[in-house]
Amino acid sequence: MKVLLVDDDIAFLNLFQSMARKKLEVVTAENGELGVRALREKGPFAVVISDYRMPGMDGLEFLKKSLSIAPETVRVLLSGQADLSVALEAVNDCKVFKILVKPCSKKELASALKESFEQYRLISAERELMSNTLNSIVHMVGDVASLLRPDIYDRTSRIMPLVRSVALQMKDPDIWATEAATSLSVLGFIFLPDELIEQMGKGKIFTGSNHRQFSLHAKYSSRLIKRVPRLEKVTDILAMQEEDYSTEVTENGLAGDALPLGARILRVVSDYDRLVTGDRAKGEAVSILKKRQGRYDPKVLGALDKVLGDDAKFFIREVYPLGLEAGMVLAQDVYGFMADKKVKLIAKGQTLNETTIDYLHKNAESMLDITKKVLVRESADGRSSYSESTE
Repeated sequence: MKVLLVDDDIAFLNLFQSMARKKLEVVTAENGELGVRALREKGPFAVVISDYRMPGMDGLEFLKKSLSIAPETVRVLLSGQADLSVALEAVNDCKVFKILVKPCSKKELASALKESFEQYRLISAERELMSNTLNSIVHMVGDVASLLRPDIYDRTSRIMPLVRSVALQMKDPDIWATEAATSLSVLGFIFLPDELIEQMGKGKIFTGSNHRQFSLHAKYSSRLIKRVPRLEKVTDILAMQEEDYSTEVTENGLAGDALPLGARILRVVSDYDRLVTGDRAKGEAVSILKKRQGRYDPKVLGALDKVLGDDAKFFIREVYPLGLEAGMVLAQDVYGFMADKKVKLIAKGQTLNETTIDYLHKNAESMLDITKKVLVRESADGRSSYSESTE
């Protein structure tokens, strides 16, 4: 078991460390700021013990921060103050498990640690049980929804890896809730008309009444799971997954960064998936998203860019050999025939210039099958990457 002790009394830190060294892994910090750093860099801890009176950040302020950083860690407060207000704030605001009055004996400290470890064990067991139960519920509901709507059966398997990658890039603190919402987001589509689902599968961009009707899937999903215990964050993500990032007034009363990060991620990835499902290149899909001013969180779009890499910057276009122009970048090796032998004429990734184009045009009929298109790479705005780089 791992324990963090935060106290400005160096002698007490050394005494505790020597006393517990054989049975526990102990990390000490001389003030609240160092304690916060230890929580972030050396955790997780089963128990954190903090003195109340310390210079700078006091014990209650530190324990409040520890609650947000490590909510499952059991908190113990050491206080020399027989102050009821301190005790109430410790229990109510910091979720402190035990309060020990300094100076306390080794026996009292050992007993408090034993009870704290048992509390941590119970919390961990409950968390694991609830996690397994909720995961089973999420997968079961997602499977049922997919069976009811086989035409969107593979949607979750397509978007989940991308949602997970973007969430990791964004350091999503509630990544489980984001992934659970992604699995359950298929629920709302059960209630949409068949024509709308068909158009969705073709990557149609919805406007007007179609857009309003399509957006209702967010309400349907959230209402279906609203009463399931422990899924409150998932419900919020589902309810707000169609909210515009920059809208000042929304139905939920939230906008911008106040929207759940999971909702902002799911909005971007879902719309991106719908665009690429409609046979758009990845770079073209990203370009369309970026042109929709105020609809998406730009930070999430940036994370999507990083996850997709070069795929977000370029898309592929087919061009007949006689339509090749200087500045185009080849997205495939171009082969031809010379003396009845197949040879590579131009390598993938090469930027075409006037000399190369003139050579191909003059010898196209003898060397190339001019009825077969050649793949060229263009930037997401439709220009060749050569012309973009020279501007």
